[in-house]
Amino acid sequence: MKITQLPLASRPTTTSSQKKSADAAAQTIANLPGAEDITQQGLHTAQSSLDGDDSENVDTTRVAEMQALLASDDFTVDTDALAASMLAFFQS
Repeated sequence: MKITQLPLASRPTTTSSQKKSADAAAQTIANLPGAEDITQQGLHTAQSSLDGDDSENVDTTRVAEMQALLASDDFTVDTDALAASMLAFFQS
């Protein structure tokens, strides 16, 4: 099968409204933030939330207990219960 080029007269023409629409779409795309910008925005948001003073929301006694438990050899994890809990959380 041979592909032939249409004569210039039979090619569809672009109207000025189509051209304006295409230009507007191109401008919109050009103004979208890139992946680097999105990553930086996310990091900034995360850092801002970490900078907040949430010390009154932290149970320091419980944190100390958990640190001691993790440092000891007595700490075990019920992986089946953990997996079931994770599935329940993400399925709801």
